[in-house]
Amino acid sequence: MTGSLFTWLFDVDYGGVFNYILTSLNIVDNPINWLGQKNTALVAVIITNIWIGIPFNMILILAAMQSLPKDVYEAAKVDGAKRIQTFWHITLPLLRPQLLVILVLGIIYTFKVFDLILIMTGGGPVNATTVLPFYGYELAFVTLALVKVAL
Repeated sequence: MTGSLFTWLFDVDYGGVFNYILTSLNIVDNPINWLGQKNTALVAVIITNIWIGIPFNMILILAAMQSLPKDVYEAAKVDGAKRIQTFWHITLPLLRPQLLVILVLGIIYTFKVFDLILIMTGGGPVNATTVLPFYGYELAFVTLALVKVAL
């Protein structure tokens, strides 16, 4: 569903929202063919994948922040620490293990991207969005199927 939505948002022919905004703000003169150009297709898929991952990551970060000890923040407040100092010197160091897990999970989930590429670009243009899972699919189900039909 998200792949179909973002295919429409990036559309060049039927008034994609991104092109409408960019042309309305006079950032570009002509609509950009996001999914049809080799240098922008992968960027469009990456933006879509980031959009999909944000809610999951935010829930994990929220859960991690709610588990932080309150007494450390009270001690920092008594010592006169400002909010930005509290964030940099207490919150981030305490969240570092959870942020590392979130980063590793994000990398793993990004390696598994298949459906977005199939729906949005089909691996094109000129194999610009052909990542390893999609290449495996093409090799197993498209190329080998054509070889069986030829035999």
